[in-house]
Amino acid sequence: MNGISILFFRLFNISPDLTLFVSNFPLLLVSFLFLGKKYTLNTIVCAFLLPFFLWLIADMPIYKDNAMLAALFGAVITGAGIGLVFKGGSSTGGTAIIQQIVHNYFHMPLGTAVWLIDGLVLLSSFIFFDLSTGMYSVISLVIIGKMVDLIQTGGQSAKTLFIIANEPKEIARQLIVHHNLGVTRVDSYGAYSNNANGLLISTCPPRKIKAVKRTIKQRDETAFCLVFDTKDVMGNGW
Repeated sequence: MNGISILFFRLFNISPDLTLFVSNFPLLLVSFLFLGKKYTLNTIVCAFLLPFFLWLIADMPIYKDNAMLAALFGAVITGAGIGLVFKGGSSTGGTAIIQQIVHNYFHMPLGTAVWLIDGLVLLSSFIFFDLSTGMYSVISLVIIGKMVDLIQTGGQSAKTLFIIANEPKEIARQLIVHHNLGVTRVDSYGAYSNNANGLLISTCPPRKIKAVKRTIKQRDETAFCLVFDTKDVMGNGW
């Protein structure tokens, strides 16, 4: 909604904080219908604090020395703020309500929902503003979406390993004892050879992955290992 408020200010000279304040009323009704009473009550606080603080800082000098730095740092701060509000079970009102609805009903990551909804508004910046402003806006939007996703997951990334080995018991012991990893073993058979083997599943921090792969190779040179990026982890040890 911030983008729309800036657009209205450019076209009709309507104060951005006024646009945000007025637009929140119908969107809060939508929030109540689709997201529930508790979420809407939490959102009301943020939805009206945002235009208040915009009004409060309206007369502060605007940084114009380096548009790229302004876009980067502004996006990081904005994305972190929106992400924290989303994580707390609320939103800042405006299009953030629509983004939360898209996330809940279409199972879309919040960062992607931010790109989708705000991206439609962003298209107008190429029409009503100069090209460079539109391009800086694209950079900001990408960073905001990434920051929102980062805050949601807490930056808790990991590597998940699927290990097929002839000596699964020994490899599992090494991973548990020397790398302090949890390991799940599943008895399996090769579809082509029909030989019995073991499938080990384990998740480890990225910093450990090289040492873990080295251990696997030392214990079984024929072991087949798949490594996947894991975006979020929860449970014992994480």
